[in-house]
Amino acid sequence: MALVPDTLINPPDRARTALPDILGILEANNYGVLQLPPAGEHSLLLAVIADQVAEYAHHGYAVVAIGVHGEPGNGLHWRRLAPLLRHRGGSAPPRHLIRPAVDAAAEGQRLAAFLADYDLSVEEQRRWRV
Repeated sequence: MALVPDTLINPPDRARTALPDILGILEANNYGVLQLPPAGEHSLLLAVIADQVAEYAHHGYAVVAIGVHGEPGNGLHWRRLAPLLRHRGGSAPPRHLIRPAVDAAAEGQRLAAFLADYDLSVEEQRRWRV
């Protein structure tokens, strides 16, 4: 499962060509998407997202966060979301930052490599995956 900021799901027109096809890359690597809200105060929504992340992790899903370099908080609401995850007994998932100033194809390859290299530990895989 990937936490993805709104700006990567609904990029502004000026950024569309500067970003890789995030959804296509996630799908190719068998990741689902949990869309984060745009910048602003979203305390209740972030609490629900933290509950969902904790539930996914509890049931053996690999969870990652994909942010955007240059966005406030990388688009991940980390100052608010990280404590909510800790409160639920979880930890912050591994993060990957997309760099819009870099070639979109190269960034797409870098993201795909990150996703391919990350998975649950073998012990966790045995625990949850049959």
